[in-house]
Amino acid sequence: MPDQSLSPTLEDAREVLIAGSKILDVALSSDQVDRFLSYLVLLSQWSHTFNLTSISDPVAVVRLHFLDSLAIASLVDKSGPVLDVGSGAGFPGMPLKIVFPDMATTLVEPRRKRANFLRALIRHLKIKDVNIIEGRLEDLGPQLAGSFSTVALRAVGNLEFLLPLLRPSLRPGGKCLVMHGPKGKAYFRSLSTLAHKQGFSGSKIHEYAIPLGGESRTVLVLS
Repeated sequence: MPDQSLSPTLEDAREVLIAGSKILDVALSSDQVDRFLSYLVLLSQWSHTFNLTSISDPVAVVRLHFLDSLAIASLVDKSGPVLDVGSGAGFPGMPLKIVFPDMATTLVEPRRKRANFLRALIRHLKIKDVNIIEGRLEDLGPQLAGSFSTVALRAVGNLEFLLPLLRPSLRPGGKCLVMHGPKGKAYFRSLSTLAHKQGFSGSKIHEYAIPLGGESRTVLVLS
């Protein structure tokens, strides 16, 4: 956990985390706040060598990574299990796991350095019931089939390629949350026919703004 005598920059990050989570109606305990700050410190240390994120300002990391991940908290089935595809430095899976510690979580990340960071992170935070899979979704289909109540993707690429791979990983009644930027609304409309062909029974678009900055974001919810 972070040193209690926080630097002014980390103290600012703490205040933004607490204020932003309240705006999202996500209640954080003091222990959860400390875990997020420890996450922030470890991410900063690793990013110097492995370029895990292009964002270096701690407050911006809190807003654009942590709070952005928590913005879908109300859409996630908290009973789990949850699958985060292309997790990178752990987004959105790890912030959601910190908030919902009893939710079984699997993070799929094909890049070894980032997968190693995720392994170091769960050891550092002493978080249980997180499975790290180093690999690509297209190679893991049988292993993941029918396992998850929620599948989440953030800042991923070719959805036309991924959609056929995502549906089989869901349990009956599960849903897929695809996070995108401000242009996501128009993009997602073009995918509605494809999603139906791939076995998704319904789709809707959820729009939100990142707290304390107002950047617009979009989530496609496939059921």
